Amino acid sequence: MTIPSTSPIMTAARIIVLSTLLIAPAHSILQTATIDVLLPGVPTPITLLASQASFGSSLTSYSNGHSSSSSSSNSRPAGVGLIPSTPPSDDLYLCNESYGFTTYSSSSGNADGKSYNNAAILVPRGQCSFERKALSAQRLGASAIIIYGSLSSRYSLNVTNSTNEDGSSNNDAYTRDDYTIDDVKWPIDKQDYDCDNGQAFIPSDVFSNKLNFITSPGGYDDNNDDYLIGNSENNMCVKYAADETFVSACESQRCLITGKNVTDGGSDGNIKYEACCAWDFAIWLYQDTTLTADEIKEVTIPAVYITMQQAMEFLDLMNGVSSNNNDGDGDPIVLSMYARDRPSVNSSAIIIWALGVFVAWLASYLSSSDYRNYAKAIRMKSHLVARAGGVGAVAAVTAAGGQGGENVERPPPSPARHDGTPRSRSQSRERSTTATAASPPSESGERTIYRDDDEGAAEAVITNRNVQPQYYQEEESLELDASHAIFFIVLASTSLLVLFFFKIFNVVKIFYAFGCSGAFAQVVLYPLLTRVFRKLRWKSPMRPMECLSEENATRAALNGGCKGKILMCLYSFFGPITLLDVMANTIAYAVGGTWLYIAFTVLHPGSSVFYWIVQDIFGACMCITFLGTIKINAIRVAAILLTVAFFYDIFFVFVTPLLTKHGESIMVNVATSGGPPKASPSWCEKYPSSTECKGGEPLPMLFAIPRVGDYQGGASMLGLGDIVLPGLLLSFASRFDEAKRLMGLVSGGAGRVRNGNGNGAGGVSSKKSSWNICCGCGHGGYFGPVVVAYAVGLAMANAAVYLMQMGQPALLYLMPCCLGTQEWRG
Repeated sequence: MTIPSTSPIMTAARIIVLSTLLIAPAHSILQTATIDVLLPGVPTPITLLASQASFGSSLTSYSNGHSSSSSSSNSRPAGVGLIPSTPPSDDLYLCNESYGFTTYSSSSGNADGKSYNNAAILVPRGQCSFERKALSAQRLGASAIIIYGSLSSRYSLNVTNSTNEDGSSNNDAYTRDDYTIDDVKWPIDKQDYDCDNGQAFIPSDVFSNKLNFITSPGGYDDNNDDYLIGNSENNMCVKYAADETFVSACESQRCLITGKNVTDGGSDGNIKYEACCAWDFAIWLYQDTTLTADEIKEVTIPAVYITMQQAMEFLDLMNGVSSNNNDGDGDPIVLSMYARDRPSVNSSAIIIWALGVFVAWLASYLSSSDYRNYAKAIRMKSHLVARAGGVGAVAAVTAAGGQGGENVERPPPSPARHDGTPRSRSQSRERSTTATAASPPSESGERTIYRDDDEGAAEAVITNRNVQPQYYQEEESLELDASHAIFFIVLASTSLLVLFFFKIFNVVKIFYAFGCSGAFAQVVLYPLLTRVFRKLRWKSPMRPMECLSEENATRAALNGGCKGKILMCLYSFFGPITLLDVMANTIAYAVGGTWLYIAFTVLHPGSSVFYWIVQDIFGACMCITFLGTIKINAIRVAAILLTVAFFYDIFFVFVTPLLTKHGESIMVNVATSGGPPKASPSWCEKYPSSTECKGGEPLPMLFAIPRVGDYQGGASMLGLGDIVLPGLLLSFASRFDEAKRLMGLVSGGAGRVRNGNGNGAGGVSSKKSSWNICCGCGHGGYFGPVVVAYAVGLAMANAAVYLMQMGQPALLYLMPCCLGTQEWRG
């Protein structure tokens, strides 16, 4: 294996990405409630989505409330089984109490004398606060309040008391009728409307004759709706639109007079008033800070918000049912409000935990494959010698192995020297594969007993004197020593600070895409295509391409010219290239390029199934490549590296908020691509591509599993650094166990880890042998217990995230579990 070009960034993944990060993107105001509207004679309800208030009682979930909806009214949950109603005719906005006009806590407050028992009042937004409306509705006897959007809520008057000639003021701010157009507070650009979605210019005479914005107490006359809503020419914005695209461009089909006027440029100098498309989105029903503590406690009914379009449809249903029930004998509309169900168990968190444990186990297990391949070759050699020369030949081979004879191939080096010090050098690995059919003897008297054409295969040749396997060499690997721990902390700090201050997060995505594409080609595509071609008995793609062979490149170089130099350069850099190499890398980098395109062009790429599946596959391949290339061969190195990373993790998660200007955790900031969006959720819902709405998307160097069955979205995530750093220790344990088995095999044993029952070298019972070889959980193994400790530590990190509701440095839990278990087993 070659060390990928992105290995420094791969090492820094621990720093860049938090251990387990559960996110729910805050790019819109979520409608967390549902309103089921059951019409008379219709078995299936109509469902509307609504946003809940931050005051009043909470709604019960649908699963709980639906099972209780058939109970008596006294035992029903709040918001279930209600009759929709409208406010008193003289207080359509339920703001008279806030103006001081009436008191609904008294029996004489309701001018209509209407009963609101077990009712949900539908009230338009505007003129007073949401919580004031809810307080008035509760005092009227209502069980819930539904506030809906309205154009009138975007206007108000600069109300003041009138002044007498003697300088005294009157208490008539909400009743006086001498306000002028100059007293109107107009809607706010971008917040309430956007002219890019539709614009019109209304002539001044039409404006004066049909529209009124100075009616007390709120300013806006509700009759204006007849001229500002709809997709026909009754809507002035459609009739006087600047172009013909208003109906298609303005999704809300409503417009607002902006208060800006222009001159049409004609000789008469007529004035035209600008009108633009209104926004119609869900909002939060926030609290009123002017209420007293007693008033706040008094509000206990649930409150929800629906949009203008939803309200228009709901009110049409109410009017239709009401007109059919003029005799008063018909059944009314019944509505029930619920909190939208969310899964009680986050299954994606369990899946991401299982995925992390599996990848850590698999990558560590594969990192010791050279030992298993060597042991397999020795067993196969003994078997073939027994078949070819009898028991005496087997005994001779065994004796030679036991005495260190020259005729037996030496096993791969053990994970550590006997003095416990590591080897800090690159070295070759050797491996062998399984046997195939024997070939006839050659003229020299040798006979090939078995051969496999896999890369790195072994060929056992038997002569009249010995059996000796010949091995192809693997590419080099890097073994870490104690100095690399210091290098890690320097590299990690530098990478993290550069990303924190310079915000070059796209560079990380590019490195990740191309680095993981190479790993994907090596780990998945190359073995897969090799197996396919062998099944098809198609050998030519696995042979070196003639045009890039050493002979052809040398001949072209000797002839001179640009072509010869290019061929020799390519051969020197890549070596022999097969069609299989070209196909595997072409597919891998095409997938990586597609993934990168989605990362740069899609607003929330994590919502793309292709994106997160490829990201997870890439991450697994990178972990396997990393642990197959980077190795530690002493427990002392593992202890130093994990201890340094342990304190580093804690420092950048918990200490840096005390040192940064705005109290930000550097690791959290970098892990979320600069932190959450700077703009409010309501702004980001309208302008999701705005610069202020960028951020909050985690860097891609992690595993991600979208939350299953959760309307709020989000994903459970696990940083790759939480796999590869503890994985170095797991890899060490796996290779140590395999080395022990191999040494036992070479020494004449069965090639299994010794148990604690006093059996001979390498001896175990047959019942436990398969289990011990698979996971090393026997009495003499390290790998299995350390894998179990890793699983427990990762589960503890996940539990801490849920309990503390904040990101956790996973090594805070993984390092003591894994390293402590390794030391305990020792």
